[in-house]
Amino acid sequence: MNRKSRLRDSVLTIAGILLILFAARVAQGLVIPFLLSIFISIIITVPVGWLKRCGFSNLFAVGIVVLITLFFEVGIALFLGKSASQFSRSIPEYQAQLAGLMGKVDLWLLKHNIELPESSLSEVINPNVVLGFANSFISGLGKVLSNVALIMFTVFFMLLEGHRLPQKIHAIDHAQEGELLKKCTFILESTKQYISIKALTSLITGVFITIGLTLIGLNFASLWGFLAFILNFIPTIGSILAAAPAVLMSCLQLGLMETLSVLALYLAVNIVIGNIVEPAVMGHKVGLSTLAVFLSLVFWGWLLGPAGMLLSVPLTMLIKYGAEANPQTRWLAVLLGPAPPQEETIEE
Repeated sequence: MNRKSRLRDSVLTIAGILLILFAARVAQGLVIPFLLSIFISIIITVPVGWLKRCGFSNLFAVGIVVLITLFFEVGIALFLGKSASQFSRSIPEYQAQLAGLMGKVDLWLLKHNIELPESSLSEVINPNVVLGFANSFISGLGKVLSNVALIMFTVFFMLLEGHRLPQKIHAIDHAQEGELLKKCTFILESTKQYISIKALTSLITGVFITIGLTLIGLNFASLWGFLAFILNFIPTIGSILAAAPAVLMSCLQLGLMETLSVLALYLAVNIVIGNIVEPAVMGHKVGLSTLAVFLSLVFWGWLLGPAGMLLSVPLTMLIKYGAEANPQTRWLAVLLGPAPPQEETIEE
């Protein structure tokens, strides 16, 4: 009977998860602004807390920070809309240049007796996918940010109620001596630390990329800098996705030396920020394996589009922390995390 009950509970749990995922995909227009509101709220709790420590009331601190964030978000939405429009108009020209470049490479391969079976190089390697990804990602993110009123109203009320959340959790968990409050506090603080530090280092990355590409003379330098800022939230894979369109564009617009300079710029910025600055400031890694990061990027991107790609790591971190808090689901946290260190055997 006990075995049947466990099987029934497992089936119901899986069915519930699938139902939630289906509902989230159908209701993207509501789910995405809500998740972005949580994401923004976590980031701006830092300046809100600073203003409150300076003696300002909670209402004033929340109001002024939300107002500044609102202007910033409107500016980003307008910038993305304009940049995406200009880039979309330029894509046919770049596609023609790509076709010519790939044709030259095909001829070079044939000249050196290197044949590709039943296809040309442009069919085996399609750089248009990179341009299409950049355009669709930026356009999709711009459409999400255009829903600024709903997002910022949600952020405003979340921050107003945020300081009461510990009291509510304590009331729910009163009989268990605050264990739930401790777990929730750990999860929220860990996520807040990661997102806040990642936002700062991503901003620095985007600024340096924009300045460097402007000096090199690449078109849409600000757009590629913003893409580097956004995709830097995705560890390891994000920097590669951000660099690919800019490197490809430099191949079409500029020469070989400039392309190498663009590649060197991305390598230098990401090595310094990702391998030196972030570990020194953050003090610990994200706690997810590279495979988990990649699969979360694919899964959340499929479920929620560009916004899901942006939030893939924080969402997966929350799932991992939640799984760690329950002994029955700790196996999931182990699978999502990096490989544990091998236990040292003690020789007798």
